[in-house]
Amino acid sequence: MTLTLTSDAFRKASNFMKLLARPLERAMFQHEVEDGPKQAIIDALSGFQNTDGGFGHGIQPDIWMPDSSPLSTTVALQHISALGLSHDHPFVTGAVAYLIDSYDTERAGWSKVSWEVEDAPHAPWANYSPKLDGPFDPSGWGNPSAEIIGYFHEYPTLVPQEFLDRTTALALENFAEQPAEIEMHVLLCYLRMQARLPDHIANGLSDQLTEAARVVVATAPSEWKSYHAPPTQLAPNLDSLLAGSLRPTTDKYLDHLIESQSSDGSWAPLWTWGEQYAHAWEIAKRQWAGYLTLINLRALKAYNRIEGA
Repeated sequence: MTLTLTSDAFRKASNFMKLLARPLERAMFQHEVEDGPKQAIIDALSGFQNTDGGFGHGIQPDIWMPDSSPLSTTVALQHISALGLSHDHPFVTGAVAYLIDSYDTERAGWSKVSWEVEDAPHAPWANYSPKLDGPFDPSGWGNPSAEIIGYFHEYPTLVPQEFLDRTTALALENFAEQPAEIEMHVLLCYLRMQARLPDHIANGLSDQLTEAARVVVATAPSEWKSYHAPPTQLAPNLDSLLAGSLRPTTDKYLDHLIESQSSDGSWAPLWTWGEQYAHAWEIAKRQWAGYLTLINLRALKAYNRIEGA
């Protein structure tokens, strides 16, 4: 039997978002669920943008560095894109200019973060490594480079044509060389890129992306109790490229989400920072809960799993 999130369970989630989520996720929730104003989201996002046009200041809860980083800027662009802001909005012009300026020619791509990450609390997997001074590992190049190139295609008037063509060719070449079991975050970046490419390019990636997702997606309930690749992130709505191929798994996973909601109405992260910045993690954990609750409610709504919605 297909489960739905009851009105009482939704009320608890709503209360959590309004009382305990960050202003950014709270504003997005209220905009998407209660027809709240876009301006509240824009106001919240403005606090994360730097004078160089990029974004930082902990917009990604695992990275608290105030300085701009390519990874944090892609997180901002996910929200900016969802808002449908025009190419001449300061968020867009600033973010694209920052990403063009931070492109590393020798490495033919973008780092996730810079050494400044070590000056602020962050997750262990965001530690800066001297190895980043060398060439990219091809298997990880797409995160965040592929996603960045997708935003270049969303706002092409802001990107020199030669640079757009060259970086797109690099992304397609890298994707063709990905292993069968592609890393989940790299896959997400390529899915975001594919959704923004011109059809004549995007269509050529569909089959490989579909097969990659089949290999990577977590299908067993035992996997869902620890960090995993959820089908609702690979196919967040019914219009997603992978919605059809992942539907059997997604249906079961949505049942799991409904059953695993916390008593306070949220969904908590399934990971920790370990002993690194333990006190900061308690704050980041709550920030992640707000984000996860938002995207889980989005998925439940998109797949018609909220009672009365």
